Amino acid sequence: MAPSSSPIRVERRFSPTSGSASKLGLGLGMLGSAALGAGVYGLWLAPRSVDGALVCLLGGLAAIAAAFFVNPAAPLPVRVGELGILIGDPAEVQRVAWHEIKSLRILGDSLCIEGPSGSLAVSLASHARAAARILAEAAVRIGARVDVSPKAHQRLPPLADADGEIVAAARLQFAGQKCTESGKSITFESDARVCENCAALYHVSHVPAACLRCEHPLQSRSGSTARAAG
Repeated sequence: MAPSSSPIRVERRFSPTSGSASKLGLGLGMLGSAALGAGVYGLWLAPRSVDGALVCLLGGLAAIAAAFFVNPAAPLPVRVGELGILIGDPAEVQRVAWHEIKSLRILGDSLCIEGPSGSLAVSLASHARAAARILAEAAVRIGARVDVSPKAHQRLPPLADADGEIVAAARLQFAGQKCTESGKSITFESDARVCENCAALYHVSHVPAACLRCEHPLQSRSGSTARAAG
């Protein structure tokens, strides 16, 4: 396990790519704004009433409403790293650790991640490279929980070192959480030990020889393989 001085962990941050839906929504929004402006001018601001102004006004409102329907919200950024997966703002969203994932599947146009609080979806249209990275990491860390066929894998781009922005991992709050082995609460951050493979959490005095979640060998504070706490 990691020594008492916490290591600097990094992860890859993936920003969403612009899909056809977002481009269509942008186009409809621009067209609707222009038509709405023309309608307002023709009905109330022009020296005299302009033919077709009401049609422009109503058409502009319809186009703006359609833009929100086509692209109601921008996809959130995705972070993938040693500690797990995080979708959205690290200050607002809780990370899903690798050991918490029950299964990964590709359903329709999304990578579905079954976690402790339900299912998360990563869009293949806006986050294909993030989905590819998640599956590659999961295959190594929790391979038995990956349920994706070779045919589905072909829908994803090949991995590249340049994929995603390398950033410092958002800090985890260990104090108050419980040790996976003993159930003992962790009072001080320095007492926390994290499995480097699946991010399961242990108290420094209860570090087993192998992770209870993924069976990855663990090490004690001194760096030697830990013995199961008795």
